[in-house]
Amino acid sequence: MTNIEKWTWIVDKNNMTCKNAENNVTVKMNDDNGQIRGKIEDMPMDLFGKIAEFENGEKIIMQIVKAAEEEYSRK
Repeated sequence: MTNIEKWTWIVDKNNMTCKNAENNVTVKMNDDNGQIRGKIEDMPMDLFGKIAEFENGEKIIMQIVKAAEEEYSRK
């Protein structure tokens, strides 16, 4: 797993998703009264397992979602 801040995201406004092709992670966006909220839609089990091994695994997942939300909002 690389530094999340350096992940490249592919934004799809029609489907309201952000995808990182390198790690096969897709974050689905929802518009919550004008505020974009993301939720992991797809992540390989091996990547999820690696993240789960870290003590701060939940924080890493939150960083992934936040990075996708920020990129989606920029486009």
